[in-house]
Amino acid sequence: MLEEFIFGIKEEQDVEKNTEIETKPKEVIDQRMTLFANHSFQVSQGNCVRFPSNQFGYGLSNYSPYFLQDFTQVLNRYMQLEAYCDAVDDLSGPLPKSGKAPNEPDLFQALFFPKSIAPRTPMKPVASTQMTEQTLSAMWFRLVAHYFEWLAGISELQYLNDQDKLRLAVCQLCKVICFSVVYANYGSKKDGNQDLLFFGSGFYWDPARGNDQLMNDYCQEMKRIINQVIRPVEKVSMTKEEFVLVKLILLFDCTNLMGMSYEGLEFTRSMCNKYRMTLLNYVTYGMEEISDSEGWSEDEIKIQTIERMRNLLDLPIGVEKLGKLDDDSLAEMVQSNYGGMRGTLQQQIHTESKKMRNH
Repeated sequence: MLEEFIFGIKEEQDVEKNTEIETKPKEVIDQRMTLFANHSFQVSQGNCVRFPSNQFGYGLSNYSPYFLQDFTQVLNRYMQLEAYCDAVDDLSGPLPKSGKAPNEPDLFQALFFPKSIAPRTPMKPVASTQMTEQTLSAMWFRLVAHYFEWLAGISELQYLNDQDKLRLAVCQLCKVICFSVVYANYGSKKDGNQDLLFFGSGFYWDPARGNDQLMNDYCQEMKRIINQVIRPVEKVSMTKEEFVLVKLILLFDCTNLMGMSYEGLEFTRSMCNKYRMTLLNYVTYGMEEISDSEGWSEDEIKIQTIERMRNLLDLPIGVEKLGKLDDDSLAEMVQSNYGGMRGTLQQQIHTESKKMRNH
């Protein structure tokens, strides 16, 4: 299913070069655009743009991907992107307690129109909807929509070929989403919510209210590993800016990702190193500011910077483990159709993606 989608990209490139289609009601040229017939978006098929971020209220960077920008420029762009995806100004209310996204969405729809697969409710960790079999699907769609909206603003993805881009987007999904869940729970712990597990957008798990053994097992194991990952976060009191940069490092860390082209792996390695350097520059600047009040020497600044960087760069190890647990657990739920999870998009991400990783 997913491999067919990959090969379909190349077919579109061969057949529909230099063509731009405007989707209008009852005027659908490409059968694969049927789901989007009622949208007014313009979709370029000439070059098969899969991440048209300008459609989601965010502009891409015009800099070369290899250019190391000042960390203030990088943060200005990605903090805005994070706030947009978090729907911090959205007042549309809580998600429905159950129900699937309309029209059985697939990966094509998720890539082009992430807003169409789930309401853009605020992602802040509040406890309004207990995680159950009935609410699992709605939670999953919201977090996946958030992830694909975020990807739309990552300008470097334009430089990957379509197969590598798709492989990275699907196979990195769980660990990037899990890192966002880690950060949400880090924030909630600071507010005194020690027992609850927050997923975002109002979804949470309270062990005292859990009466579904499968959901309890899933959430308990997730919470156990999240608590392990949070320790270095708490140790350094990670800032939102550091979270944003580490999230980019996680996305481009393809060390354990099989199946990408040599060029794709080299490119993602360069991007990962670029954002590590951006993080280092940000941390160094912060340590230098603190040193003014603490009276640190140059050597002390270096020691403090190295220690903070070590803790921040240790995070991907724990998040990788958490992402694998999440992916494996959700794959089992998809297979058994627990919570109505055996949908097209869920299968493409959690079961078909495993085949991709082994190719």
